[in-house]
Amino acid sequence: LKHLAITSDFGYRIHPITKAYTFHSGADFRAHHDTVFAITGGRTDVGFNRYLGVYIRITTGDLQVTYAHLSQILATDPAGAGDPIAITGATGRVTGEHLHLGIQYKGVAIDPLNFLYQLTIKSNPHE
Repeated sequence: LKHLAITSDFGYRIHPITKAYTFHSGADFRAHHDTVFAITGGRTDVGFNRYLGVYIRITTGDLQVTYAHLSQILATDPAGAGDPIAITGATGRVTGEHLHLGIQYKGVAIDPLNFLYQLTIKSNPHE
């Protein structure tokens, strides 16, 4: 997304639909039919899941990035970092439109905000 506004952090939370205290394995961002840009390049996998809705997953080595609740897929295979890959939506189990971003390294969920912060530091070392 061009602008990031977090609506739900990574970690334990009260689920907005089930009201159960559960682990949220990604971060959610406010969106309204916004273009989603790939934060990494790699092999793409597109699908539908009853919880994630329409999603695209980009895999490169041990890193897997999932973008979920999408309305439209734009990506090709492979996708490049910075490529427009999707349009946000409200598919799957949601209370409203947003982008769910999930990141796994070697099969373990990691905080997407920490990952994005590290990408920013590495791409702008003098800031």
